[in-house]
Amino acid sequence: MSLHAIGITAEYNPFHNGHRWQLQTLREKSGNVPVIACMSGWVVQRGEMAAADPWIRASMAVHAGVDLVVLLPAWYSLRSADYFAAGAVKTLAATGIVDTLVCGAEHTCTASSSLSSAAAWSLLPETEQQIKTLLQQGLSYGAAWETAASRSQKDAGWFKGANNLLALAYQKALLNNHLEIELITLPRQGSGYNDTELRPPYASASAIRTALRNGVSATELAPFLPDTSLALLQCREINYPARFSRQEEILSFLLSDLLARQDGNYLYEHSSASQDLCCRFYNARQRLQQGFTAFCQTVANKRDPLPSVRRLALQLLLQRFRAFWTITPEPAYIRVLAFNERGRSLLKQMKETASLPVIIKPGREEQYKDTSLYPLLQLDSATADLFQLLIGNTGTYGSCFTTSPVYLKQT
Repeated sequence: MSLHAIGITAEYNPFHNGHRWQLQTLREKSGNVPVIACMSGWVVQRGEMAAADPWIRASMAVHAGVDLVVLLPAWYSLRSADYFAAGAVKTLAATGIVDTLVCGAEHTCTASSSLSSAAAWSLLPETEQQIKTLLQQGLSYGAAWETAASRSQKDAGWFKGANNLLALAYQKALLNNHLEIELITLPRQGSGYNDTELRPPYASASAIRTALRNGVSATELAPFLPDTSLALLQCREINYPARFSRQEEILSFLLSDLLARQDGNYLYEHSSASQDLCCRFYNARQRLQQGFTAFCQTVANKRDPLPSVRRLALQLLLQRFRAFWTITPEPAYIRVLAFNERGRSLLKQMKETASLPVIIKPGREEQYKDTSLYPLLQLDSATADLFQLLIGNTGTYGSCFTTSPVYLKQT
């Protein structure tokens, strides 16, 4: 029997009660339909290393009811929301079985035509010119879009709020690539995306990560996470305050070393950032004495918010030339992270329907070197190695190629 699936783009950093509510709600609305999540890996789109590796986070999702979790290659997480969204949408479309995309949104509008209209308008050349003019007048990027939308009598609600902007980016990706996938939005539950205070029952992922960083106990976190998510976060008895502190220290050291040897022009030639951001990044280098976070806060401004600064830092540490970051690649593979019994059936069907190679057990790196898959795979591998270094696993290399997906068997 042919299966059609719902697609979700996620970071699950970590998987919390809001994510569980989303899954339960879409199943209530759509029936017991298979769900495939395309999830960021070792680095997330806000320019930070994930709180746990992709296999742990994918396991959280499968235990909660997602049937199959596939990887969003690191390149897309290291760029802005439009690239992130396009990479995920194209990856899900490449399975050949996703016909519906679901995402959360702060905006309460229920008319899909409102989102489609806003997305189509945002893609017009004259809209782009409006945005450039407003930016030159000193408005922030978000304020420029909101102002232009209001002036053009478009629903400005889609241009403010992290989840709204991602919903808009997904719709633009669908339009740009002529994909016949329906986009459905569900209301975000509980705390705001950037809220750092634990508010029951739906604390944000930001609040949960802040709590981990501050050493909040498992008992205190229990109301905000499914039991399996909490168990997987605690399974290796990780000292999260020490891990985050060590990560901050290592990032400061690596960037201090790089900026002591290079100049602003080098930064521009090895990133996707503007020359202005690269100059401010270089000129603020002494601020690294106060730590990586303080440094990024010094560099950030209305035009280049904190996620842009942090993504620049990670791009520099991954040592690729500007062309690598600025020439947008097409997804080259579907990398499997975790699945259950129904996910296994989906994988069997994808042997016939998928338009990209499906990687279940990667094997040796050498077998990919002369293929079109290698540039994105090698970046994934470098990002995985950087992740291991930043969590204190010095000398741990190659986990991207040696780790097999998690298979959750029915009991």
